[in-house]
Amino acid sequence: MMYLLKLALKNILRSKIRTVLTFLILSFGVGIYILFACLMAGFDRESIKNVIDFETGHYKVRSAAFDEDQPYEPANNLKDPQAVMQRLSGLPFVTGLAERLLFLAELDNGVDAVPVVATGIGPRDQEVFNLNKYIVQGSLEPGGALMGRKLAQDLGLKLRDPVYLTFRTEQGMYTSVEVMVTGLIVSANPQVNSSTVYIPLDEARKDLDTRNATEIAVKTDAFFKVSEYQPKIQEALAGLNVKVESWEQLSEDFRAMMTMKRKFQNILVLMIMVIAIVGIINTMLMSVFEKKREIGTMKALGFTDRQVQRLFLVEGALIGVAGGLMGLVLGTLFNSYFAFVGFNMDLFGDQDIGMPIMGNVKSVWLAGAYAKAMLFTLAASLVASYYPARKVTKMEAMECLRTVQ
Repeated sequence: MMYLLKLALKNILRSKIRTVLTFLILSFGVGIYILFACLMAGFDRESIKNVIDFETGHYKVRSAAFDEDQPYEPANNLKDPQAVMQRLSGLPFVTGLAERLLFLAELDNGVDAVPVVATGIGPRDQEVFNLNKYIVQGSLEPGGALMGRKLAQDLGLKLRDPVYLTFRTEQGMYTSVEVMVTGLIVSANPQVNSSTVYIPLDEARKDLDTRNATEIAVKTDAFFKVSEYQPKIQEALAGLNVKVESWEQLSEDFRAMMTMKRKFQNILVLMIMVIAIVGIINTMLMSVFEKKREIGTMKALGFTDRQVQRLFLVEGALIGVAGGLMGLVLGTLFNSYFAFVGFNMDLFGDQDIGMPIMGNVKSVWLAGAYAKAMLFTLAASLVASYYPARKVTKMEAMECLRTVQ
């Protein structure tokens, strides 16, 4: 075996330019795969964090009869949110609670009107959500409204401008109230940027003539313990006719979308790897045709077809291992920049990029990506070498020796 290894290494080094090109293509493919895997893991982590901190909390408590198809109907509201808040406050692992009242409304600047989701938020909202983090101008004040900067721009509004909210109360009566634009938001959520208005919870209840809440968001001391805490929360709320949903359940559609995007990106990376495999096949085929006389000599000296075939498989494996190791180095270099410096998503401004991400997103380090890249490279190299190696076994020794070089 040692003899075959030395002979394979000598054959590889004989055609230096072709071998180096194949080696570089393979290394680049591995490096790009590692970068994409680690970077997308960073995007996923930041996306989930933003969904939790901005939309779902760790859990949401809603009416047991809550209709996902009509989420803003008054019939969905919790009838006794204070009882829910009181029971949840007694749980040792609960660190934050936030009541929200959501309803459909029309935002009117006196000239144009657009449909919006109005959200009443209470003073404890920041215990669960990081809405304040996304305010770029002003704040939410009594008698005021907080809205996406894009929504304000679409209606030609600026800070301190008056605007009207028209909506239907729980009793079915249409009413209109005047509020002042007191704050602007630029968030990672396109719906918030373009079609959401936040007002104080007590004013929302007064305007709607209700004491109810649409949902109560819950934050705990460990978001990854959802399966452990969820039955305890549900048990604490027994008899209140409510249901408890974790952030994992609430973000199923979003996580499915992320999975689809990762599959598409993996296809792009796979295409790069296929190019590298084709390069290996080309290198090995050229090696077979250039070494016909040598192959004939080896067979004439008593080498079996299996031994000659094994020689070319070893050549492919050497290229794969060398290219894979260099690819790991390149992948580490590529990923280091994004892991320590990050990618500034603020470059996209208010644009919808299909992921709830803002700010500086940093890549992560995935040991699994390195292991997969190396195993795939080695396997691909052996598979790519198999066809040229099979061709060797079909060659007769005399036919090879008659080849003119």
